[in-house]
Amino acid sequence: MLYKLSVVFLLIICIFSIFMSVITWDSLSKNQDSNETIEQAIARLITAHLADANAHIEAGESLYTHKQSEVIDHLASSIVEDKYGDQSVPGSALKYDKLTLEILWESLDAINQYTRLTGTIEPSLSGLHLQTGDTSGSVADVHAEVFSEGDATDYFKNPRFLTVIRLSSLTNQQITLTAGGYGSDSFGFKIVNGTLYAFHEMDGDAFTTDISAGLTLTNWLRYKAIYTTGSKIEFYIDDVLKATHTTNLPEEGGSIVDNLEWFRIGIHNTAAENKVLTSRYLFLQQDT
Repeated sequence: MLYKLSVVFLLIICIFSIFMSVITWDSLSKNQDSNETIEQAIARLITAHLADANAHIEAGESLYTHKQSEVIDHLASSIVEDKYGDQSVPGSALKYDKLTLEILWESLDAINQYTRLTGTIEPSLSGLHLQTGDTSGSVADVHAEVFSEGDATDYFKNPRFLTVIRLSSLTNQQITLTAGGYGSDSFGFKIVNGTLYAFHEMDGDAFTTDISAGLTLTNWLRYKAIYTTGSKIEFYIDDVLKATHTTNLPEEGGSIVDNLEWFRIGIHNTAAENKVLTSRYLFLQQDT
């Protein structure tokens, strides 16, 4: 019995000796040169890295590869206008792969004009002025046509329409700002009194969305409509998206093959009051 107790005691002493010989963290000497935590150190190093103008420029690193690439791939439309200096893009660098109409209204050559009763049309370098005069039911309208049916605004070629407009008043008027064949298949904007609508037609049926909220139509506003073939029409005011139409698009209609018109801008009064619409310019573009 005594022998067994001696063996157990000896085993306990051996185990204790082995345990005490292992160097543990809390047995090491301590010396604190900084009270910075690991998290703080990581944040400090990241900040220094972000401030380093030479980071990632060595061969094989990300910025080096980006700068050396023949094609620099950014998101579509991510290069914005203020990144270009005035007259900084030479004509030789432009890619003429769009059919573009840009009309500054200094002349109405090749533009169809229509007036009724006391309506008048006055082009100038400061813009196009359409006036109804003081007779109710008067009209002033300009539009551009092509020689052959089906050769104008093409809904299978991603057309876009833009004009800058200011109105003189917000009552007793109807205004049309459209691309395409108004009355059958077109897209753009319509104003009734002081209400602005995103507007499009398909085989003569009209589809509208009221987008008047927050807008003052007697101010200069930039009206832009972008047609994406097979998908949608987006309507912007001063480059802010106001509405999107995705159904009953003009391309789905049967009358687009007869389209003769590029665009139409017109004003019609519904009371014996003079109404004035002024357009600074008009821009229409589509794929070739």
